[in-house]
Amino acid sequence: MVQTIDTENSTGQVGNFNLGTTNGDLVFTAGQVPETDNGDVLDDAPIKEQTAQCLKNIQSVLEAEGLGLDNILKTTVYMVDIQNWDKVNEAYGEHFETYPARTAIGVTGLWGAVDVEIEAIATTEP
Repeated sequence: MVQTIDTENSTGQVGNFNLGTTNGDLVFTAGQVPETDNGDVLDDAPIKEQTAQCLKNIQSVLEAEGLGLDNILKTTVYMVDIQNWDKVNEAYGEHFETYPARTAIGVTGLWGAVDVEIEAIATTEP
């Protein structure tokens, strides 16, 4: 049975979608943009800071299910400028001990004129 996931903050909740869903075995997060808990969109921040905020938002969704970043199996990273890959990779290195599988896609634009958006698939198993 599919269940929706709610967090204590509204980060990333803009529009008609859920921050995450789960079937009990897997958790799927919505794409997370660099928006802070108080609703500030970090569109002018350096890409490394934007990436860190996206990962923090994903972590919030996972924590609502008692999980953490180590439960992530795969991420998809959308970047307006794929040349920012090295800086995005730096932020990744500061958030993961074991790297999940990852796909990076260059796009022409993202909500809020941000430079990066990240979605994740996580397992509920330890």
